Formats: sequence, structure tokens, C-alpha cells
Amino acid sequence: MPATWLLFAITATTLNTESVLRGGCDAEEEQIALLPAGQPVEVRSALTGGGGSCYKVVADVGGKQISGYVPSKAVDGAGAFEEARKSARDIGGAGNAPAAAAAAAVSKAGRDHPATKAWRLIEANQPAEALRLLEHDLQRYPADPYLHVVAGMAFYRMDNLEQAMLHWKESAAIEPNPGIEAMIRRAEREKTADKGSERMVGNRVVLRYERGTAPESLAKSMLQVLDDEYTRISFQLGCRANEKVTAVASSRESYFQATQAAEWSGGLYDGRIHVPISDSRQVSAETRRTFAHELVHACLHEIGQWPAWLHEGLAQKYSGQTLAPQYRAAIEALIKAHQAPKLSQLGQNWSRMSARNARAAYMLALYATEKLLEKKANTGIGNVLRNPGDFARVEAEIEHALGL
Repeated sequence: MPATWLLFAITATTLNTESVLRGGCDAEEEQIALLPAGQPVEVRSALTGGGGSCYKVVADVGGKQISGYVPSKAVDGAGAFEEARKSARDIGGAGNAPAAAAAAAVSKAGRDHPATKAWRLIEANQPAEALRLLEHDLQRYPADPYLHVVAGMAFYRMDNLEQAMLHWKESAAIEPNPGIEAMIRRAEREKTADKGSERMVGNRVVLRYERGTAPESLAKSMLQVLDDEYTRISFQLGCRANEKVTAVASSRESYFQATQAAEWSGGLYDGRIHVPISDSRQVSAETRRTFAHELVHACLHEIGQWPAWLHEGLAQKYSGQTLAPQYRAAIEALIKAHQAPKLSQLGQNWSRMSARNARAAYMLALYATEKLLEKKANTGIGNVLRNPGDFARVEAEIEHALGL
């Protein structure tokens, strides 16, 4: 039985009543098909419209796979899907495609190149300091593609897309690079899609938001929550917060257009925190959890390089997620049958996973992180995170304890 079995149990279900499959959540949307009660469907995502909540599902009709939306009340096992969905957020490492492309480019420069030294500052969330370091070198060596790559990344982290694109275009003109060209396209797409121009500055976080989606009073509340959560997380994990973290709160439409995140994504960290929000007058418990989840990614990126499972396990744990008994039992059954993957085999890039595989990976990550915190209860997780170079040994220790 493959590890994805756990996901199939969560997402494969049936309709409990005859339902109209529509092109959207609202009742006036185009009717695609009429599905009978008992129709097997696979739940893909959740949505809220004027007519209430609904699910995007895929159904086999006449031997053909069709997708559309049905009311949530028509879906058996909707609660299980919601629980799994809430823990499915994009991972810092996986969502951080610009950083991966920049790192690959900078690796060609050599260890002693000034771009490499500046890049280390960016990895430690010090983009302004990196720009200060680069300023003199850019004047002396204006045709160095690596300096422009890192300068662009520093501006990107500081939420200045126009300056980021200028440096990346300069780099690509000097030395063509598909990864850098992809970064330019991503930044252009984000600039077109993102309608947020309002900014608020807190103690730990700079918040950019869409006034049409978030009124000023809500933005103030979000900034306070972000500051409070980052203070709590940094104390527990040991991140330093040398420079402020940027958070971008946008409508769901803008979020998905700008990030091109998987449809199951509830947030993303790419050097900045991206979170979709709904029209509201207050910060919901779910939004607070999402902020905490992405702030954990930001914190971990400041203090070292860590495997995806640790990123996601700690992000879930410190945002208040718990593993339901039935999912814990399913994971333990997979481990007992020697069908669960090793933590070291989970890989770094989860952003291209299907919703099924992502939820299985998230659950295993949380399960393993709970074991890690249990074993390190006396010394604390902060001591583990102070020594990134020793984590391969710690990972092997947890795999052995889990029986992987």
C-alpha cells in the first residue's frame, strides 16, 4: 500500500444527495452536469461564494473526467477534507523558487566573490545589509552578472519588484540564464496581479495589503498579530530578526495569480510571506494560524538550511496544528508495514506535489516533528537549530526512533 493511500482516503468520497455540478460556487454559475446521490467524487479544493461554501470536485461521468463545484453539504466526509486542507500550506523551501534560481546562479561565482558574501546576508534575512555591501562592487564591476542577480534578490526580499527586475534583466543581458529569466517573468506576473500598495510598519514585520480587501483597521490588526506571532516564534526557535520580514496580504484571486501556487496552498514564503485573505473585519483564527505557519518558515530560513519535512513539521506545530487520531493511526500502520518513506527521501520541493501527496507528506512531517520535540524535550528545539551542520545525524536518529 503506497503512502498516497492515506490521501486517497481523505479526498475520495461520495455525494450524499443529487447535486448540480456548476462552473463556480454561486447558484447562477453555469450548470455542467447533474450528479446523482452516491456519485464518487474526488475533492480538490474549498471555496466560498455568495451562495455559501462549496467544493471543487472531479467526477467520472460517462467515462470522462469532469470537474466543477458542488455545495459542501452534499459531500460526505467534508470535515476530514477541511482538517487536512488546513494543514496543507506551501513550504518555505518549495515556494522559494526565486531563491533557488539565484543560489544556482551565484554558485558559479565562487566562494570568495562579493556576490557570494552578499548572498549569505540575504539568506540570513538581511537584504538591506547585502545591498550596502554590494553598492561599491556594482559601481566597480557594472558588467558582473552575479552582482546583479544578488542585488535583484535583495530588492525582491525588500518588496521592490521594479528594482529587482531591473537588476535581473541586466544580469540576463550580460549572461543569459533560464533561471533568472524565469524570475523576471515571475516578478512581472506578480506586479501585474498584485493590487496591494498600502504599507504598515511594525516592530518585526512590514505589511503590504490591498485596501479593497483589507480596510485599515483590519490591516492594523493583522500587523499586530504578525508582530506578536513572530515574537513568540523567534523566542521558541531562536531566530534573530536582524531586519524586518515583509508580509503581503492579498485577495485570493491576486494571491493565486501572483504566486501561481498550487490550488491547495494556503500561504507561501519566498523570502516574503504571501497570504490570501477574505473580506473580513477581524483576523480569523485560521488567518492567525497561516501567519504563524509562514513566520516559522521565515524564522528557519534566517538560521540555516533545513529539510522540507522539518520546515513543515515545525510550521504546523507552532501554528497550533495537531494530528487527528485517525491520521496518526494511518501513518503508524504505514510505518509498521514498512511502506512509509524515510524523512531524508521526502525531498525539498513540495510545491509541485498533488494535493494528495502533499497532505500525506505534511502529516508524516508533523508526526516526525512531534517525535523530535519529544526526544529533545530536555535540551529544547532551539539547541538543535543552533547547529545546522549536525542535523543529518539528528534526522537519522528520528528515522530510527520512528522505525523508518
